[in-house]
Amino acid sequence: MTQTEKTQKETNISRRELMKLPLEERRRILAEQAELMLPHYQQDKEWQELDTGEFVDY
Repeated sequence: MTQTEKTQKETNISRRELMKLPLEERRRILAEQAELMLPHYQQDKEWQELDTGEFVDY
């Protein structure tokens, strides 16, 4: 199994399965998933331009 296939398989892991893994393995999987999503967030500027308005503290 290639590294890409392994990463894709791990991307589809359920939350329960993820929580059963050792902490270092969870961190590695989450870091790989973050790297895979990086181009999406760099290309899609719409989320950066959301007009959230001012925060009002009552």
